[in-house]
Amino acid sequence: LKKRSSPPETMAFRALNPIMRQAARPAMASARPAIRPTVARPMSGLKALYPMFMDSNMKYLTFVFAGAIAVEFVYGNVANMMWENANAGKLVKDVDWSKWAEDDEEEEEEEEDDDE
Repeated sequence: LKKRSSPPETMAFRALNPIMRQAARPAMASARPAIRPTVARPMSGLKALYPMFMDSNMKYLTFVFAGAIAVEFVYGNVANMMWENANAGKLVKDVDWSKWAEDDEEEEEEEEDDDE
């Protein structure tokens, strides 16, 4: 195999690279930010929820199913409320059935007359 020769610029850069690194070290050390002491922060919401709901498989599954049932209950009630408000006066429950009610006594008398 033939060894490829490097261009002279690359060779010069390789020779200067360790020298440049040593010269840059003191400048880089002063450019580093000062280490601040860590302050204890309060536990975030997700970290607080983990031990309560997601610590074990059964807790997690219970949390998921209970959440799904609760969301479905709320969503169903809100959807029904919106539907009833949008269709007020057009639903079966809004009909005044007393206007359509007939006297049962008259029907019975007519049936008796027809039988004779």
